Amino acid sequence: MKAEASEAIVRGLKSAGVDLVAILPDHGFDRVQKRIAEDESFTFVPVSNEGIGVGICAGAFFGGKTPALMIPTSGFLVATWPLASLHQLWNIPLLLLIPYRGEVGDAQPVMRTYQFTTEPILRDLQIPYVNVSEIAKIEGAIKDAVSSAFAWQNPICILFSGETLR
Repeated sequence: MKAEASEAIVRGLKSAGVDLVAILPDHGFDRVQKRIAEDESFTFVPVSNEGIGVGICAGAFFGGKTPALMIPTSGFLVATWPLASLHQLWNIPLLLLIPYRGEVGDAQPVMRTYQFTTEPILRDLQIPYVNVSEIAKIEGAIKDAVSSAFAWQNPICILFSGETLR
C-alpha cells in the first residue's frame, strides 16, 4: 500500500472516531499496520486469526469502543462465520478494511479466485461495501462507513484497490 494511502487511512480512522483496530498482519497493509501500532490514539490488537479479530471487535463495541478490523482478502473468507453468527445476529457495527485482491491487473495468480468470492460473500452476508480505488477518497469513505455502520448497526466494508494499493 502506498504511503499516502496509509496516512489517509490513519487520518480517516481518527476522524471517524475509531479507537480500536484489530489487525491480522498482511504484507499489503504492512505500512499502515505499523503506523496504527505506533499511534497512541488507537488500541492496537494483533490477532492470529480473522475470526478472533471479529470477536475482539464485538467485545470492544460492547465495552464502548469504536472498532475496525483490518484483514487480508483471504482472511475475509475465514471471518465469514463469526461475521454471520455474531455481528449479524446481534447487530454489531464494525468497519472492515480489506485490500481487494484479484482485480484485473493483479499479477498474483493465487489472488484470481478472490474476484469471484469477495463481493458475492459480502452481498450474501448483507454487508454493505464500497470499493475505494483513489487515495483522495479514503478519508471520506472511512468516515461515511463508520457513520453508517453505527446508524445501521451492521458491519460495513471498505475494499481498497487501484492506486491505493499500487
